[in-house]
Amino acid sequence: MTRAENYVVLEFLSRSSNEGFARIAAAGFAAQLDPTLDELGDIKTAVSEAATNAIVHAYPDRIGKVTVKVRICTGQVLEITVRGYG
Repeated sequence: MTRAENYVVLEFLSRSSNEGFARIAAAGFAAQLDPTLDELGDIKTAVSEAATNAIVHAYPDRIGKVTVKVRICTGQVLEITVRGYG
């Protein structure tokens, strides 16, 4: 596992309204790497898709917890993990 130089962990309820928060928060954190606009768009899209999948598929009949972890690792590597627990 690559060592993280900085990271943030977001935890929220699996409500579709929280997907936008996850997308913007991850992109805001990643901005410290000075990505291009295209790269920032790709980050937003990836987080949006992954968070939506966790919301829809992990909890089809109930509300649960979704976690998004964004890490900046050695060598200016961005690692994003989205997890549902359903």
